[in-house]
Amino acid sequence: MKKLFLGFLCLALTVGVGIRIWNVNKDVELPPVHTFKMSEEVAIEDNIFLDDFENMDGYTVTVNDAEIIPYEAYLAKYQYQDDPDNPLFAEEDFLFPEMVYDIDITVKNTKKTDNPKEQSGINFIHYYLIGTDFELQISDELYRVGNPDLETGMTDGFRLRPETEMNFHLPFYFSPSAIAGPLQVKDITSDDIYLVVSLYPHVNQILIES
Repeated sequence: MKKLFLGFLCLALTVGVGIRIWNVNKDVELPPVHTFKMSEEVAIEDNIFLDDFENMDGYTVTVNDAEIIPYEAYLAKYQYQDDPDNPLFAEEDFLFPEMVYDIDITVKNTKKTDNPKEQSGINFIHYYLIGTDFELQISDELYRVGNPDLETGMTDGFRLRPETEMNFHLPFYFSPSAIAGPLQVKDITSDDIYLVVSLYPHVNQILIES
């Protein structure tokens, strides 16, 4: 009898928690999602990722090209000679980037003049590729390989002079043989993949076709 009572009590608590969660979330409005195609110029405007101090107004992002290539091919593509004694990644490293989704983009500052009181810029630290049930992150080490002329890494924000533009290579990585969460090339090529360039108050994402 006691076990039966405890069972009913657990069920009641579960139902109660479920109703509470539903009640809290039922009025939550998800931000509208705007999807763009490759080669379309996406204006960031007053959208941000996470922080109120982000100011990317005046900047646009255009995806020019994308390809999935093995790690070694990525290094060769940008003529990078890895040091055997001090490699970018050890083969046993769980973050070893077996495959790289290399995204070529153009960032433009469309403003005609600089406003010293309005510090605007852009940062790739929050950029990610999203599929149906996975996300791909940028590798800072590979970012430096693909953008050798830059003095800063992926985690550093940057500004462009008014009415100028610059190309960047964003290397998103994955490992088909990973023990935890392995991802195969076919999982990506058979899915719709988006580069997310803002989250709030509007989600701006670009459909990637490799």
